[in-house]
Amino acid sequence: MIKEEQSMIKGIICLLVALLFAGCGQKKVEEPVTIAINPWPGYELLYLAKQKGFFEAAGANIELVQVSTLSDAQRAYLTGYVDGFASTMIEAIQVAPLGGKPIKIVLLADYSDGGDVIIAPGSIESMQALKGETIGCEVSSLGIFVLERALRLHDMQLDDVRVINVEQGAAASALGIGKIDAIVTYPPYSVEIQSSGEYRELFSTKEIPEEVLDTLSISSSVLAEHPQLVAQIHQAWQMAMDYLQQHPDDAIGIMAKREGLLAADFKAALADLKLLSREEQNKLFAQGDKLTQLGYSVCETLVKIEAIESDCGHVDELFYRAN
Repeated sequence: MIKEEQSMIKGIICLLVALLFAGCGQKKVEEPVTIAINPWPGYELLYLAKQKGFFEAAGANIELVQVSTLSDAQRAYLTGYVDGFASTMIEAIQVAPLGGKPIKIVLLADYSDGGDVIIAPGSIESMQALKGETIGCEVSSLGIFVLERALRLHDMQLDDVRVINVEQGAAASALGIGKIDAIVTYPPYSVEIQSSGEYRELFSTKEIPEEVLDTLSISSSVLAEHPQLVAQIHQAWQMAMDYLQQHPDDAIGIMAKREGLLAADFKAALADLKLLSREEQNKLFAQGDKLTQLGYSVCETLVKIEAIESDCGHVDELFYRAN
């Protein structure tokens, strides 16, 4: 009986050891890096990279989380729902003053070169005609920045107009019922509004070249856990850009469908931004002073219009630097 018990115990121990070593031999499933993205033609290259398997080919496990607006993308990060988010530099700069976990801008997707616009009914013929009128924009993000720059260029300031918060999805109806006299908007929302033929463009980011930079930011702690992630994202991004160049009809068709636009409208929207290749991004990242100077300029504008409270010192650490 004792021998039988000893044999049983020995068998159990052997089984536990076998299971232990079997477990050690199994590859741990890596959790995906989650990134929030709102509709914008430049960000669609990330979805193209995901659909075509370019992230996987580059060795990155990326999950893209769809949200509606830039503000939503930023909120998703601030609340810890995602590891990173696509946005303009404006929303990235706001993270630290808003108490968010440290981030790094790791990808420079594009410059808005006419994509962000101010639209008003045809009866309003100029920016100056908006004096005293009500303008809708996302007051906590890009919208208020674009509006302030547009007004300043046309010899006005925010006090000369009435500003109310209008999310992009509500822009068309707000204009239609006369709740606002103009809207700060961008594709695909601007395409829908302008398709009626009842509105005119009063301002676009062509008037402020290279001031609105679209980016991808990721948590500093996540980057520390995944030291190869930035290189992998850049590789997948370039693969998507190459695919767009080599197979434009298929690529544009895929991206336009996701944005809810006709292929021709999406192609026109792409023409209003400058997509940045991996080589162009590397040159910009190497010019750290240029990026930091742009970051300070944006930050100081946000402080001036009371969108944030900050001494802007955090901008020095905002951009990713390869070791």
